[in-house]
Amino acid sequence: MGLLRWGRFGRLTIFYLILIAVAAIFIAPYIFAIFASFKPLADVQSQRAWQPPSSFNTSNFTQVLHSQHFLTYLGNTAMIAIIITIGQVLFSMMGAYAFARLRFPGRDFLFWVYLATLMVPNVVTLVPMYIVMEHLHLLNTYWAIFLPYVLGTPYAIFLMRQFFMTIPEEIIEAARLDGCGEQRIMWRVVVPLSKPILLTAAVIAFVFGWNNFLWPLIVTDSTSLRVVTVGISNLQSNFTVEWGLVLAGSLIALVPMLIVFGLFQKQIVNSIQLTGVNR
Repeated sequence: MGLLRWGRFGRLTIFYLILIAVAAIFIAPYIFAIFASFKPLADVQSQRAWQPPSSFNTSNFTQVLHSQHFLTYLGNTAMIAIIITIGQVLFSMMGAYAFARLRFPGRDFLFWVYLATLMVPNVVTLVPMYIVMEHLHLLNTYWAIFLPYVLGTPYAIFLMRQFFMTIPEEIIEAARLDGCGEQRIMWRVVVPLSKPILLTAAVIAFVFGWNNFLWPLIVTDSTSLRVVTVGISNLQSNFTVEWGLVLAGSLIALVPMLIVFGLFQKQIVNSIQLTGVNR
């Protein structure tokens, strides 16, 4: 018994040491960014990344917020992220319900073909989408930034469809026997039972909209339309990189993500636990 206990203790010790090492690898860049954001440029370039600042100077944060149109970038990003989130959740929910509960010829084949588009890299579709926006005369507008993403995504539809498949068929059939149409069943029966997965899809869509960089960079060239990711990249000049400003802006942009995840962490974990791969 003693040997078994010591063996179990040793395995647990090794397991937790590995977890601590992995956590340290992921957390270290954030600690380095926090340290550098409170240092002047000379200290950032001359000191080790893990060396704490001698004094926590907030001049980098003040300069970013007051002299770089950063509040405008934050406002644009928040608006676009909210629009993308609402659109993706709404349209993905309708598509997922159709694939999960409606019966029509070729439903499963169409679903898997649509899901196969997940394997296509986003960079492949950049040029076609740009040409479409150019022909629609939408370049350098808010429409060009969020329109390609607001009508749902394969991943969100897959996530919701798998969750909808876990809802007992008896509940859906009972609602149909009571005279409910498909639209009413979706809003009155499926949606109330699917709040965890809807919140998860909303968080994923919001994070994507907030962190989107390449597409807004391509389709906009006006300061008034610039999003926070593009604004942070513009803090770099051709001759030097103001790492203190860049990292201060990055930390400010990270705060909404931390708030969103902190508020909905429980729902995200529960939805992933409840979502299976149903046929």
